[in-house]
Amino acid sequence: MNKGLAISGGVLILLSLFSLVFSLVVMDSYEPNSDNILHDTETDGTVFNFDGSSSWLEVYAKGEVDCYSYSISVTDDMFEYFYPNCDAGTEIAGYTYLGDLEIYDAGSYNIDAEGNVVIVDADDLIGPLFAFCGGGVCCLLGVILLIVGFSRGGKAPQMVVYQQPDGTIYQPNQTTIQQYIPPSTEQPIQQHDVAQPQVQQTQNIPPAFDENPDPTPVYQTDFDGFSFEHKKSD
Repeated sequence: MNKGLAISGGVLILLSLFSLVFSLVVMDSYEPNSDNILHDTETDGTVFNFDGSSSWLEVYAKGEVDCYSYSISVTDDMFEYFYPNCDAGTEIAGYTYLGDLEIYDAGSYNIDAEGNVVIVDADDLIGPLFAFCGGGVCCLLGVILLIVGFSRGGKAPQMVVYQQPDGTIYQPNQTTIQQYIPPSTEQPIQQHDVAQPQVQQTQNIPPAFDENPDPTPVYQTDFDGFSFEHKKSD
């Protein structure tokens, strides 16, 4: 659950519901009165002097009449400015909604109607109408955020783990966990130092001079093995 998205969605839904209720109450209580009626043919005649201060003008017939068969026109001797809107279905006690006037420039306009009508400044409905449309959009957005907030998981908490020199793992605010070290299957190799016998090789080297020479004289013969030459026989 993502609390941020869920809370935002809930707040948007509450605000949108408040906006929808407020706009509906204002539009339901709206009706022609002395504050918004700009012209009444019963008291002001059939010439409407418009000052250009209103952007939304509505036309109501006094009493209950059949909107589809009611005859009315508002002109300036050149163009028709009345546009009937009988499908709106607005029910106001003592009045029947006939349609709108699309007049934007100040001037004098002639009203030709089969009965008495009133021209009403409907600018007071612009705010509630936008609030109603905006409330619907915000409500839909709030529902989407609420669904996404409940479906998405929050950020996973980060785990902080400390390892002590002896191999023990320690986590703050948690139980100390002993690190598991699996036994090794390899046998340690023991090395033995074997003393190698030192072999001393002795060489029998005859001395160059005999310390105790034999006093017997040595005579070289003709066939002495130490002689390099042999005498020829006669």
